[in-house]
Amino acid sequence: MSKRILVVLVAAAAAAIVAAPAGQAALACNGSLQPFAQFGDYNHYFAFANNGFESGATGWKLANATVDSGNEPWFVNGAGSSSLAVGPGGSAASPKVCTALNAPGWRMFAHSNGANGPLVAQIVFYGLLGNVTGILNVATFQPSGYGRWQPSADVPSILSLPILTYAAQLRLTSTATSGTWQVDDVFVDPFGMQA
Repeated sequence: MSKRILVVLVAAAAAAIVAAPAGQAALACNGSLQPFAQFGDYNHYFAFANNGFESGATGWKLANATVDSGNEPWFVNGAGSSSLAVGPGGSAASPKVCTALNAPGWRMFAHSNGANGPLVAQIVFYGLLGNVTGILNVATFQPSGYGRWQPSADVPSILSLPILTYAAQLRLTSTATSGTWQVDDVFVDPFGMQA
């Protein structure tokens, strides 16, 4: 295969990622923040609409979960007073965000309020037509590590195929039968790799 054809194929694949399907607005995935730098993570992340829950549940789909008072104490997303509270068996799905040439990585702040079971994070990938192209169970946060607000472990993903994937979404599910999980200030590393 000639270099010229290869360049055209790579450019077409990249265009397919960022082009919005007919009738849909393009997903924003810009910005370059380092919200976890004080914790030794110098990756560049972007924020998305209502990633800190200051607009209530706008853009999120919740089941046995609510937006409650309480903010992570470092205020990495600016001044705020709200966070997500996920009850026993509850779940929350973020707005869809774009994917880049590599799958996105996600990171947030979490706190267990007496939860007796873990919080599970999944990444769901969507194609140009809104079809699910893959689901990964990528992280399980144990209550013992989150007795107070902590930056979460990385939620990386390596499944995304650039030609097939248009968007990604974070889904959080509490497997606890009592207590709640709090989540705040969710960010996306569009390349899912260390800087």
